[in-house]
Amino acid sequence: MAREDYQVIGSKPIGRGAFGTVFAARRVNDDAPVALKIVLHSGEWGPERIDAERKGAILQERFARTHGMVPQVYDCGLDGDDFYIAMEFIDGPSLETQLRQGGALPPEEAAGHALWLCGFLEKAHAFSSVVEGKSFRVVHTDLKPAHLMIPASGERKVLDFGIAKALEESRELGTDIGRTIAYAAPERLVSDQVNPHADFWSLGVMLYEMVCGHRPYPHLEGPRFRRELEHAITSNAQRAALPASCPAGLKAIINKLLVFQVEHRYRNAEAIRADLEAFRRGDVPSAVAIYETPATTPVKRSAALGAAAVAAAPAEASPATTPRPGPRAVAYTTPATAPRRIREIPPTDVRPRPALDAEGEVHEVASAEPAPAAPVKRRRRTVIRHFFNTVAMTVVVFIVATEGVAWLFAERFRETMATVDERTVTDKRLAYAAVDRWALLDIGLKLRVHPRLRPALVSVGDRVIADYRREEPSMGPAEWTQAYRALTWAREFSPRSSVLRSKQLTAEGHVARFEAQAESRGSRATLLSESALTKFRDAAQADPASFDPYLGMARIHVYALSDVDAAAASVEEAEQRGYTPGRREAALLGDGYLRRALATRRSAAVLTGDQKWRELTHARADFERCVVLFDPIVAFGNAAANLERCKAQLVQVERQLDEGSKES
Repeated sequence: MAREDYQVIGSKPIGRGAFGTVFAARRVNDDAPVALKIVLHSGEWGPERIDAERKGAILQERFARTHGMVPQVYDCGLDGDDFYIAMEFIDGPSLETQLRQGGALPPEEAAGHALWLCGFLEKAHAFSSVVEGKSFRVVHTDLKPAHLMIPASGERKVLDFGIAKALEESRELGTDIGRTIAYAAPERLVSDQVNPHADFWSLGVMLYEMVCGHRPYPHLEGPRFRRELEHAITSNAQRAALPASCPAGLKAIINKLLVFQVEHRYRNAEAIRADLEAFRRGDVPSAVAIYETPATTPVKRSAALGAAAVAAAPAEASPATTPRPGPRAVAYTTPATAPRRIREIPPTDVRPRPALDAEGEVHEVASAEPAPAAPVKRRRRTVIRHFFNTVAMTVVVFIVATEGVAWLFAERFRETMATVDERTVTDKRLAYAAVDRWALLDIGLKLRVHPRLRPALVSVGDRVIADYRREEPSMGPAEWTQAYRALTWAREFSPRSSVLRSKQLTAEGHVARFEAQAESRGSRATLLSESALTKFRDAAQADPASFDPYLGMARIHVYALSDVDAAAASVEEAEQRGYTPGRREAALLGDGYLRRALATRRSAAVLTGDQKWRELTHARADFERCVVLFDPIVAFGNAAANLERCKAQLVQVERQLDEGSKES
């Protein structure tokens, strides 16, 4: 089958994973409901994302056929450069929805969900399959409440299995390219490596959240606290206390799941299951003996997060990090010192001592018969020496000659750098590559070109970004593409600059925004808009002081995702960072409220009674907001026409509300 065999229902996604977006869809030939996941090829990690999803889809199909517990995979393949997966549609709330609506769960119910997840992890970690001639194991890597579906039938399913890491049988660790920070283990955040212990930590956070109704650091919720949250996890900051209503046995299990050092946690899913079953039977879990209270005393990162500890947690605790006995387990470290190595001295032959005669005179003692001296092959040595000298001289001359030519080319390139702008970046990159091919050491480029090239490239990006701050920007997709290329090139000289990365991501977000506009409507347009929004959010996190990413977010929220409230929040964030909203922002928000008001009024047309009255009331409020926003800027853009439209709609809605009140 192909992507055309599935038709997306509606324009809004039903879910978003770390790598892709999921839409409700139907299979054209039999009208069967499916969940259609689309993974875009765009971006730095595009090919790696698609490769991970492709292997994950193969493993998920085989795992579902063997064990169930995850949605069935009906079909997958390429859609142009993008990748799609058609899966079983799971109709039911997620654990995240239940927690958001109902708060914390009773301890027994929380333990039941955790026990089921242990069964899933046992099967997943023991599962092995051959893909493309290699044997792979599975680690999910993104367990969280949003990925546990609990339909009315009671048959729970784990979602987003497609980003599960396919670990080669010969390797213990896999590279981390998808995660949710709040559920990520500290060693994972430090090393970007994953193994089965990553899933055990995520299970611990989920169990904590089920019991408490919130995650371990409730004061650090939201994207703006991402860095602080990551620091809290990796520095072993004190977590919010578990509630008094949580039984001691369950507290001990949670604390052992979330102990800082890997080697002090549960060794496998079977051990976790044994303790959970003991708790449900009313017996004492093994964790109670040591982890009755949380072990969250900060420890040294170098000792706790060593590569060896992350790669393979041993069955027995290391003597360097052993839990102290008693009711409270405080993780501590003692430096392990290796025995000092003493340099070995090669043995020497004993020299014969001189003999003394009766009068004390020294006489040399003849040694044993001396070995004959080896003949010196002077001529041969001279020839070899001359050969190597000649080769060395030739190499030196070659390097000097090529570097000299490259230096001249570098000087010529340097003279043209004044013409680098948002139209010539691609041509300059080709010219730079031609110079680079000549040089072995790049001396001319490093000394004569690089000091001036980086600022010139950054200036290109800055000009395009600054243009978008104007009420009526003049630069389009071509300039934004050149700005993105310029900033990407500049980052090669300053790869650690977070400010430069923020600018690069901002430019990339606008490129994706224009691509979405070119697609008009449909699932791909929505995906590209989501991709642009992700770039803007990443840019805001890279440089928290910049307001430019929020300007891009506001436009995406209004014209692509129809979320005027999120757009208003983005404008407010930009204003807090020093931006002064003008007529453009007023018009943008006015358009957003107008769109929402019209949609609300359309939905009210098919309703009756209180529901219709409620929808019309919401529509009236949005039309009133439109009037307030458009009235002061009638000379800007389409504000005058939109103002009249809002007023006319407002009159009609008022009439409908009056008629409804008379009927009642």
